[in-house]
Amino acid sequence: MDERELKLNSLARYSKTSPLYVLEEYGHCEIPAGCGGVVLRWRDPRAGVPLHMNMYVNGECDIRLDGAPLPSARPLVPFGKHVLSFDVTGTDPAYTVLSFAALHPPPAERGPVTPRGPEEAPFSLLTVADGSWTYTLDEPADDAWRRPGFDDAGWPPMDLREGRRPPEDPKRDMDRYRFEWLERLGAAPLGIEDGTRVWIRTEFEVPGPAAEEEGGDA
Repeated sequence: MDERELKLNSLARYSKTSPLYVLEEYGHCEIPAGCGGVVLRWRDPRAGVPLHMNMYVNGECDIRLDGAPLPSARPLVPFGKHVLSFDVTGTDPAYTVLSFAALHPPPAERGPVTPRGPEEAPFSLLTVADGSWTYTLDEPADDAWRRPGFDDAGWPPMDLREGRRPPEDPKRDMDRYRFEWLERLGAAPLGIEDGTRVWIRTEFEVPGPAAEEEGGDA
């Protein structure tokens, strides 16, 4: 048996590691594998960052990333500038309108994900009352507000609004855990001055991986 045949039949080809790709191992009862099962997924870290998104909203919400509906609660977001936009209807401005967190890696309490492969920098996007989360009560003329580069100079910033809207049925308060969970993650509860329908946007940037330094002996 020659050297080539030995390499082809080596057990190393079954190892779950790669210098280029991240192997994610999911172990959770809610995944398709079922209780006690494991799901493995290869992911190219050069394609972007999978952001685990958590949200509390006071009303009905249409959330989009760069104008497109989210494919899942953990979309792969490419490196660069982006816009998250929220069209919220039926809100009560006396209470918190929005609390939001997008994290990588995801919190362990929301389903453990064990990555293997190239090391990645953590990333977080949280609601915060610093002027980066803006809104309008006037319906935008088109979808330009949902994309990077839109001039929202006339949009007021959201402010802190800590009171949560009371549930219709206190015995079935499904939003309580979500609201308190986001507070523990560090997301600020934000509100508006008035209105029952509001359009909210925030621009953010996912930084790319550090470029490899070109080396060599001088």
